[in-house]
Amino acid sequence: MSRPASSRPPLRLFLLLANAATGLWRGLLPIVLLNSLPTLLALLVNGEVSQTPTLADLVALPIAVILLVFAQGATIAGTHRLLQGSDFGLLLSIRQTWQRLPTLLGTAFLSGILVLLGLAALVVPGLMAIALLYLALPACMIERTDMVESLERSGQLTQGYRWSILGLFLLALLPTVGLGAVTGDFAYAPVTVMQVLGQEAGMMLFSVFSAVMATAAFERLREIRGMPAAPQPLPEWASGKT
Repeated sequence: MSRPASSRPPLRLFLLLANAATGLWRGLLPIVLLNSLPTLLALLVNGEVSQTPTLADLVALPIAVILLVFAQGATIAGTHRLLQGSDFGLLLSIRQTWQRLPTLLGTAFLSGILVLLGLAALVVPGLMAIALLYLALPACMIERTDMVESLERSGQLTQGYRWSILGLFLLALLPTVGLGAVTGDFAYAPVTVMQVLGQEAGMMLFSVFSAVMATAAFERLREIRGMPAAPQPLPEWASGKT
């Protein structure tokens, strides 16, 4: 006798990866364009390949963080449409993310602080915090929840599936680690242009895979739990109908 969906084993990674791969390849160009913004800024600032932080580095860091969160939000919005059978909609994704940017930044900041506190206390609580909060940005973008609601929504959806979610996070991290190793990121040697390129390309791939996989996981877990939520309406200028 078949088991009901609610009692099936935790989320299977291959299902999420299939959805994520669909979202990635169908929207490859806009996803790469969005996530290359922080990378290009970092390459411009780090063009001198110096290990000593400069004033330009200090100024560029918060800008790069904002661009990274913006790229994540727009990638999530576009991938969500891809998984619903629509086009990515680059301009629409940008408009929607701009409208959600303050809340998106706040959600990313709260999530980051909680993860850092967990990692500082003990490594395992930090990893569990990553799994618990992994879907906070998709909740913020797709369901348009506020900062605290986004964290709570992620906790609800990931309950019982956090080892699988952690596996997705580590899988998304592999390109960064791999490129860093190939370009000598872990070698005790002066920083080279190749190392900088490897680091930045690895971070761009992590940003892409993380956003796409998180969106696929969010959609799949809402389906499994039967917890679809009607999103709050967007203002007309951000809805793509104007």
